Amino acid sequence: MAIKNTLIVLFSLISLFAKAQTGWVKQKFGEKLTISFPAEVKKVSESTYIAKDSTGTVYGVVIMEIDQSAYQSTLSSDTLLVRLKFIDEVVASIKAKMPKYEIGDVKISETNTIKTYALEGTNPENKSTVYLKIFLVGDVSYSLTCFVPPGLDTKNKDLFLKNFAISK
Repeated sequence: MAIKNTLIVLFSLISLFAKAQTGWVKQKFGEKLTISFPAEVKKVSESTYIAKDSTGTVYGVVIMEIDQSAYQSTLSSDTLLVRLKFIDEVVASIKAKMPKYEIGDVKISETNTIKTYALEGTNPENKSTVYLKIFLVGDVSYSLTCFVPPGLDTKNKDLFLKNFAISK
């Protein structure tokens, strides 16, 4: 009986996940990154792509080449230190570019076997929320961003920020 109940729960979760993904568009960026968006993606600059769903939630990705030599001159050649210095500068830049948002501290975790750096912020004026997930693959930085209007369910945001794949 326990196995039957476990299978029912498992299939229910799978069907919920599949329903939430209905209509999502897979987009490949370069040779390594594939992300699913809830709507068609538009290129808005050389390195920035966005999509907006029917709720007004905006999903985006920024791809940036990293010049590691700029960081190695002030640090040891340890790649981890280079990456942490780079992340510090990226976070400072994000906070400077988004002055209306109160952005919290970086949370380090792992998604799809990739070390990620997550940020979350709120805009006290309009009560919207921004979620960012930054990760580095080789000499490339990827920043996934999701702007969620106030009062909306964030399950699509969660799917977007977790549903990326990196090719080897």
